[in-house]
Amino acid sequence: MGIAEVLTIVFIVLKLTNVIAWSWWLVLLPAIISFSIYALILVMKLVMVMIAVVAMKKRKEL
Repeated sequence: MGIAEVLTIVFIVLKLTNVIAWSWWLVLLPAIISFSIYALILVMKLVMVMIAVVAMKKRKEL
């Protein structure tokens, strides 16, 4: 469990106990940022694999 998940749980508990009056998107922001970073890394890895596949196909053609 990382820092983003811990912060999200803490913020949710604080929101549900009315300690903070933030909107829900602010409460869930650490989870949203974490998910966005993971998704970006996944997309970058997929692009790298696609580039490698295309490069291998071009080598076979030569």
